[in-house]
Amino acid sequence: MIDTGEYDWCHHDCAPFGRSTNFFCIQVADKILIGSRPDDWVWMYDSSQMRRFRGQPISIRYDERSMWIIRTDGKDMQLSQDYSRNVFSRPECVAEVHRHWLQQFEQVKRPSTVQPEAVLVPLGPRPLFKNYGPHFWVSCTFELNTNRDVCTTWDEAGVKYRELECVNSADRLSVHQGDLVIDPLTTQFDYEIHLKNGTILEAVTAKSR
Repeated sequence: MIDTGEYDWCHHDCAPFGRSTNFFCIQVADKILIGSRPDDWVWMYDSSQMRRFRGQPISIRYDERSMWIIRTDGKDMQLSQDYSRNVFSRPECVAEVHRHWLQQFEQVKRPSTVQPEAVLVPLGPRPLFKNYGPHFWVSCTFELNTNRDVCTTWDEAGVKYRELECVNSADRLSVHQGDLVIDPLTTQFDYEIHLKNGTILEAVTAKSR
């Protein structure tokens, strides 16, 4: 089990009616599977305790829709294969969720206001009462005169809303144009752009106009 997480649409503020969902990211050979199970009721087995097996080997079987892992009491616990939420920190788990999201955006047309080289980054389902998502566009360019990378972002409708000067988060230096290849599978925020060579661009300031 590579990683685990929890999602609660009400942020634990709806007790006793709220019910969180536990997510599990599991590697089987070279395949990554994401499964979920709602919190069990108090009289049932507490499936959330399986999250403590993060980083440990577990027994699993699966089909196209479900997976079954062995509980601490030796019985099967059924999970639904579920790529609807990204609650993970491990990049391979984030990438698997994003891979499924990107399939849903294959037919999305690039707005005419978005630069041809901009990359679509999925954000997943639009959060309740929030006005961002389900994806944005981003393009990063190395500007020789300032020796900084500038990342421009557009919302899903093609409206430009931010230009940020960025640097390599590891050494605080700029990344030259040849390496500015954005990875939509591991990028999660418009102020932290992941590149395909493993570099993470971190915003330092908004670009002056």
